[in-house]
Amino acid sequence: MILDNKNTNLNVHEWIAKYTKEEKFSLVTGYFTIGALAYLSHKINEKIKAVNFVLGDIVHTENIKVRTIDLLNDNIAIEAALKLSSLAQEVVSFLKQEKVKVKTLEPNFCHAKAYIFESASQEVPEHYYIMGISNLTEAGIGFKKTHNVELNIIGQGTQSDYNEIKDWFESLWSSEKAHDKKTVDGEKIDFKEYLIKEIETIFVQYTPRELYYKVLFELFDEQIITNKEDPNFNRQIGGLENTVTYNTLYEFQQKGALSLISFRV
Repeated sequence: MILDNKNTNLNVHEWIAKYTKEEKFSLVTGYFTIGALAYLSHKINEKIKAVNFVLGDIVHTENIKVRTIDLLNDNIAIEAALKLSSLAQEVVSFLKQEKVKVKTLEPNFCHAKAYIFESASQEVPEHYYIMGISNLTEAGIGFKKTHNVELNIIGQGTQSDYNEIKDWFESLWSSEKAHDKKTVDGEKIDFKEYLIKEIETIFVQYTPRELYYKVLFELFDEQIITNKEDPNFNRQIGGLENTVTYNTLYEFQQKGALSLISFRV
């Protein structure tokens, strides 16, 4: 059977919600969004006894926090942005459960996408798999309207492919490519804990002053670039960047301070 996000057949998220019962759920995805993972947790968490989650190395970047938010917040509309904090907290609660295991394919990106359900029942048709191009995003699983064309095939436990795909996942899970540790600054740390901390940064409560500086920079960043050619501006910036106070600020706070000088100049 074909699952896509255009026709009248069930799409990926509808199939998962309708046919996932009790036992084990395995998932491989290149990346995910907060909204899609929150939806998945709502639909399967109370029923599933074990979740094995394989991700590509989605947060391997110089600017980790910004990149993580870009990847996890697929829908950046105002309404979605307001909901993001609460959804992120739900996702963190889901991931913190002992039954949820997470591995990364460091340092490789994961092109495979698969959703595999193994039922506790002896009824073979209750097992299923979904394979295709759908990452665990709102668009990928058909939860959000999009111009993207998503195509997947689904098979039940009665088909020989089901056992082959289940064996393929188990082989990937136990392979040298799949790690429960991530390398950060040359140190191996628990990947699940790392992922949780990155998601937690989404619902950090910033002070009005911090938000003010951030807004200033967004408004005047082009002017800052232009003023870099001004000798007076460069003298002020040089003195500022050598101060202890400036170097204790977060990067966005430093940019806010630069924007204030730029505005005065």
